[in-house]
Amino acid sequence: MARVLVVCAEPIGPQVAGPAIRALELARVLADSHQVTIAAPAPSQSGDQRIALVEAGFGDYDALLAAVAAADFVIAQSLPPRLLSKLPSLDTRLIADLYNPTVFEVLEAGRDKPTPARRRQQRTVTLASIAQLAAASHVICASEQQRDLWLGVMAAEGLVRIEDYSRDPTLRSVIDVVPFGLPSEQPVAPPVQPIRAMFPVIAADDRVVLWGGGVWNWLDPETAIDAIGLIDERRGGGPRTHLVMMGIGRPASEELDAMRAGQRMLGHLTRSGLEGEVVHVNHGWVDYDERGGWLLEADIGVSTHHDHLESRLAFRTRILDYIWAALPIVATSGDTLSGLVEREGLGLTVAAGDPEALAAALSALLDDPTRLAAAELAIARLGPRMTWKQSAEALSAICSGEVATGAPDRAALRRVTLAQYPPLLAETRETHGLRGASSRAWRNLRRTLTPGR
Repeated sequence: MARVLVVCAEPIGPQVAGPAIRALELARVLADSHQVTIAAPAPSQSGDQRIALVEAGFGDYDALLAAVAAADFVIAQSLPPRLLSKLPSLDTRLIADLYNPTVFEVLEAGRDKPTPARRRQQRTVTLASIAQLAAASHVICASEQQRDLWLGVMAAEGLVRIEDYSRDPTLRSVIDVVPFGLPSEQPVAPPVQPIRAMFPVIAADDRVVLWGGGVWNWLDPETAIDAIGLIDERRGGGPRTHLVMMGIGRPASEELDAMRAGQRMLGHLTRSGLEGEVVHVNHGWVDYDERGGWLLEADIGVSTHHDHLESRLAFRTRILDYIWAALPIVATSGDTLSGLVEREGLGLTVAAGDPEALAAALSALLDDPTRLAAAELAIARLGPRMTWKQSAEALSAICSGEVATGAPDRAALRRVTLAQYPPLLAETRETHGLRGASSRAWRNLRRTLTPGR
């Protein structure tokens, strides 16, 4: 039984987004066979008696370092540079969870910032990803496309070791795929329908198209809004089709909160005249354990995004929720899960930025009960093969000692760790002033260079 620490940069509680969901669900799977602890910023709760909790964010350096040092394996989507630099001296193996294509996501996440700030952010994120790869004994990601991305980065940075390749020419023992999964238990309908309770204008026989998550810069809710407007114009007196936005904010205080996509979407919605008529926005966030009721009340799940690099490598986790609830899907083509929709007959896909095509696809399913039922059946057959336990098989094998352990690249890690400080210092200077930046930089550098700290 290994001691496993799962590190999450966001608080874990009733309201969680993708990073916290993944940390919590992987911890639950591993807790079946190992001694598992979650480290997350306060206030957090694991909700599972098998999982210990350390309330420590990245700013709680000493508490986080102690938790890392006490573990056999630490699974982290990111770690502070100074802590990464300590890993080679600890008897702890890092499993870097690079399920987010951050090196491309940052291009969209920072779109609203001035160009110099965007360059700093891009540089910082890129170096942080390389540092994770250099420090890791193993790497996991969410798809084969992402695996190709990180293998390319590793090759360019000289992190593909001859010893590892000679032992395993596939490098699966170094970097493997651990997708997002589905809960093993099926969603249960609550006594009261949550969507119609919040938006009583939706009649009992009206149809509901659900936008099952937040609104980020790389997504395209405007096309979904326009498509619903087109459907309503052409309905000819029948039941209305409503778009319900399940959330717009984010239950965490990190960089994504600064995105202006939500404000742009609300402005577009106001101009459309559809707000409160056939488009409805939950300005809060649905609790993780309550989302099943929203999914079960809907008729179709929708996911639309722009055509850019992030989409090529994205893993749209809201689509997994649709699969969990056997909810037929209409999505923009071009990413991993929209490809799954196409191959498995889970719904329909359309080109990016085309309201007419999206309206036609939604109508094609909603107006054809046979086609809708066929998509539901295909999803019901696929879902049981995509549980978290099945998705995490490669990770479980690593923690159980069934996969050979690699070694950090100390020279590369030290080089990349030190390279992160100039852009971080510039960013801190903007937010905390010269004195604050100098103080933080000196403290972090001292910790990086001091053995045992």
